[in-house]
Amino acid sequence: MEKQPVSVKAVFDRALEIEAAAEREAYLDQAGADAPQLRQQVEALLKAYEDAGSFLEKPAPDLGATMNSQPGQPGDNAGADALATKSANPRSAREEPGRVIGPYKLLQQIGEGGMGTVWMAEQIRPVQRKVALKVIKPGMDSRQVIARFEAERQALALMDHINIARVLDAGATESGRPYFVMELIHGVPITKYCDDNRLTPRERLELFVPVCQAIQHAHQKGIIHRDVKPSNVMVTLYDGTPVPKVIDFGVAKATEQKLTERTLFTQYGTLVGTVEYMSPEQAEMSALGVDTRSDIYSLGVLLYELLTGSTPLTHKRLKETAHGEILRMIREEEPPKPSTRLSDSGAALASISAQRHMESAKLTKLVRGELDWIVMKTLEKDRNRRYETANGVADDVQRYLNDEPVQACPPSGWYRFRKFARRNKGAFATASALALVMLLAVVALAVSNVWIRQEQARTKDEKDRAEKAQEVAEERAEKIRQGLERLKAANALRDRGHWYVKEQRWDDAHAAFTKAIQLRPDHDSVWVERSDLYARLGLWDLAAADFAREQELREPDATTRWYRHALLRLYVGDADGYRQVCRRMRERFRGTLNGFFASEVIRTCVLAPDADADASQLVELARNAVANDPKSWYCPYLLGIAHYRAREYEPAVRRLHESLVGHPDWTLRAISYPVLAMAHHRLGQAAEARQALDAAAKALDQWTQDRYQGQGEKYWVHHLGATAT
Repeated sequence: MEKQPVSVKAVFDRALEIEAAAEREAYLDQAGADAPQLRQQVEALLKAYEDAGSFLEKPAPDLGATMNSQPGQPGDNAGADALATKSANPRSAREEPGRVIGPYKLLQQIGEGGMGTVWMAEQIRPVQRKVALKVIKPGMDSRQVIARFEAERQALALMDHINIARVLDAGATESGRPYFVMELIHGVPITKYCDDNRLTPRERLELFVPVCQAIQHAHQKGIIHRDVKPSNVMVTLYDGTPVPKVIDFGVAKATEQKLTERTLFTQYGTLVGTVEYMSPEQAEMSALGVDTRSDIYSLGVLLYELLTGSTPLTHKRLKETAHGEILRMIREEEPPKPSTRLSDSGAALASISAQRHMESAKLTKLVRGELDWIVMKTLEKDRNRRYETANGVADDVQRYLNDEPVQACPPSGWYRFRKFARRNKGAFATASALALVMLLAVVALAVSNVWIRQEQARTKDEKDRAEKAQEVAEERAEKIRQGLERLKAANALRDRGHWYVKEQRWDDAHAAFTKAIQLRPDHDSVWVERSDLYARLGLWDLAAADFAREQELREPDATTRWYRHALLRLYVGDADGYRQVCRRMRERFRGTLNGFFASEVIRTCVLAPDADADASQLVELARNAVANDPKSWYCPYLLGIAHYRAREYEPAVRRLHESLVGHPDWTLRAISYPVLAMAHHRLGQAAEARQALDAAAKALDQWTQDRYQGQGEKYWVHHLGATAT
C-alpha cells in the first residue's frame, strides 16, 4: 500500500506543541527526512507565527510564496488557515501579568502549548481563589484550532472525577479568543515525582491505578484522550497525600457525541499524539481506527516508563531514526519486556534501581513475571488482545498489589508461532512442506502401533472405570452417612439450646447453638435460633449477622423474619443492608402482595427514608391494603406513613387521624402520634405538632407502665418499628 504523505498542517501543529528548541529541531529532522520541501514550509510558518504580533497589519512578505512554491503538496493552505486571526490587532490582545480577563486577574504564565497559554490567575469575584486560566494564543484562532480548543474545554466540562482537572468557568476575551478556567494544580509530571521521591515500584503502581480510573471516567463520557504521557499526568499533594491529575484534553476525540458546535475532525494523514506514547493505530495517521484502546496502549507506555525509567522506544533511538521509520517501528516492532529492558540497561541499572529504592537484582526479579505480563498486554500491537477498558488495567494492577492472580498472561506459543509465520512466509511454506512429508511418515507408523495398543488399553480402561465408580459410590455413601449423623447431633443441640433459652440460661444456649452451627453450617434453623438469642440479649450486630446468614441459606417464608432483619440492619446503622432487605422482600412476595403480605411489606419498607422502593408505589400498595381491610386501624396507619415517606403530608395527616379513630383507647395508638407530629411540622402546623407529641408522650407512659407490669414485653419486636420510623 502506498504510504500517505504527511500534511504541512499536521507537522506545523505538532511542532508548535514542542517547547524545547532542541526537541523541535529533532522532530523537524524526522518529519522532513523524506520531504525537505515540507520542512522548509513548516519552518517558514513557525517563523511567521513567532513574528505574528501584528500579522494582519503587516503580513510576512514571503509567506504566501513559500506556501505556494510547491503546488500539489498536501496541506498547501493548511498553515495559512492556522495563522488566520479574528482579532484586528493580535499584539494588543496578548496576555501579560496584571491584565484582567472577565473576573480573573492574570498573575504569571505557567505553561504553553501549541494552541494556548496557561496562566495562574486570581479570581476576583464572586469568590477569591487561585485558578488556572487557559486562553488561545493570538494568531492561532483559526476555525480548526478554536474547534480543538473548545473540544478540550467541553471534554473537561463533561467529566467530574477527582483525578481529572475540573473546569470552573469559560468565556471569551475582549478580542473574541475563547478561554476556560480550571482548578489550579501545583504539581509535577508523574515520572518526575516518582523519581524525585524515590518511590518504590509498589508506590508507583498505587499512584498509577487512579490514573487508569480517570481515563476510564473519560471513556465513559465518550472521550478519548489520545495523548496520555507523563507531562499530562501531574501529581499534586493534598494534605501530604500525592494525587495524580490528568490534564490537557487538547487532542481528545469524542466517541459518542459532538463536543462543540464547530466542525472538528482529524484530517486523513494527520499524526495526533506524542510518538513515544503513540499506539500503532495512531501511527497509521488515520483517526478512523482510533478508539479507547489507544489510550490503554499509552497507559501501558506510561507504566513501562514508571517501572524501567524509559519508554519502549527510547528518546535516543527516536533522535537517530527518520520519521517514517519511527512510525513503522510503532506499528510493527514488538517492544522488549520491562524486565528485559532493565537487564539490558547496563551501568544505568544502578541509578534506575536507586530511584526506585531497591537493589538492582531485586528490581529486575520483581518486574519479571506478572508485571511483565500486565505491561505487555497493554502494549499488544493487535488492540483486540489488549485490556478492553482502562479499569481492566487498574483492576489487574490492583490484583498484583493484593497478591491475587492477575488476568494478564504471556502470549501462547501458538500465537507467537503465527506471528513468526507471517513475518517469514516463504521459509515457512518450504518448512511446512517438509514437515508435512515427515509427519505423514510418522503418522503411518504411529497408526499401526495405536491399533495394537488400543485393544490392550480398552480392557484395562474398563476395569479401571469400574473400580473408580465403586470407590466414588463408597465415598458418597460415607459422606451422606456422616452428614446425617451431624444433622442429627445438630438438631439435638438446637432443641437443647431452645430449652436453655426458656430457662434463661443464656451461656448454655449460646454454646449449644454455636456447636450445632459448627456441625452443620448449612442448617438455617440453627442460625435463626441463635439470631433470636442475640436479639433477646441486645447484641444487635451479632443478631444481624446471623439473620443475614439465614437469608443466604434460604429466603424466609415468614414476613416477620424479613421485618426483624430490616430492623436489625437499621439498629446497626447498615442503611445499604436495610435497602437490600427491602428489595429482596418485595421480590420474594411478588405476586402475593395483598392483604397481610402487603401490610408486612409496607411496614418494612417505611421504617426509614430512602428505602429501595418507589414511595409512590408504596402509597398505592397501602391503598390496596386499606381497601381489602377497611375496618383495620393498622392499614390507615401504614398508608399514613407511606404518604409521609412520599412527602405527601396532608394525606398523611388524614390517614393517621383515621388510624387513631379506629382504636381511640388502645395504648398502641402511640405509634401513630410521632409520625402525625412530623407531618404537622412539615406543614408548618406547630401547635398541632406539639399536641400530637403530647398525646404520644401520654400513650408512651401508659405503654411503659403496662410493660413493667408484664403486659408489654410480648410487643417489643412487633412495635420496634415505631421507634425506627
